[in-house]
Amino acid sequence: MRKLALILLAAGGGWSSGSLAELNRVYHPYVEQNERELEYGAVWRDVTDDNIMLQRAGLGYAWAEHWFGEIYLLTESITHDNQQYRGYEAEIKWQLSEQGEYWADWGLLFETASADDIHRREVALGLLMEKELTSNWVGTVNLFAEYEFGNDIEDEFETAARAQFRYRYSPVLEPALELYLDDQDWAAGPVLTGVQKISAKTQLRWELGYLFGLNQDTPDNNIRLGIEFEF
Repeated sequence: MRKLALILLAAGGGWSSGSLAELNRVYHPYVEQNERELEYGAVWRDVTDDNIMLQRAGLGYAWAEHWFGEIYLLTESITHDNQQYRGYEAEIKWQLSEQGEYWADWGLLFETASADDIHRREVALGLLMEKELTSNWVGTVNLFAEYEFGNDIEDEFETAARAQFRYRYSPVLEPALELYLDDQDWAAGPVLTGVQKISAKTQLRWELGYLFGLNQDTPDNNIRLGIEFEF
């Protein structure tokens, strides 16, 4: 696992990513077999003082013990040049280790996406890591490598990093700090997460964060919302 992490770190020579730069979420490496999921996510960005709302809706299913797949409709997304478009995305998550088996828990994320309004395609691979730092603190790190290509963009290989440090106050309320680093966004800020049990097999998972831009290319204020209905 350490060798794979080093490969992803070195491949791009820096932290960058196109579609992964939408501050949409930090991924956890776990899969629960037979779980179904409905997901909605949105990010409000004050690009050039004009608020832009990026949205995506997804449907997912864990068809095997360590495999989870999800498809998304991107109702609005954004390119490097702030060009907005609609498109589709598909993800497959592979849980590599059992929880607590090694010093950290590991997973891989495979992603592909395409746009409707412009000729743009991408494929991506992400390494997911999560570790219990103390009895109350949990650290999660995502490292991504991505290749973008198409007639309307410049073909390029890029990398990105995301991190979350979460305090387990209670199942329904866990405050966290998130960090996003890529060629489009350098952002960090506080996040609130939680899980509300509805029944033995259903639950509602939510996230709400306020991310501050850390460089001149990132909007100063970004609000991130995520809701997942798992059943």
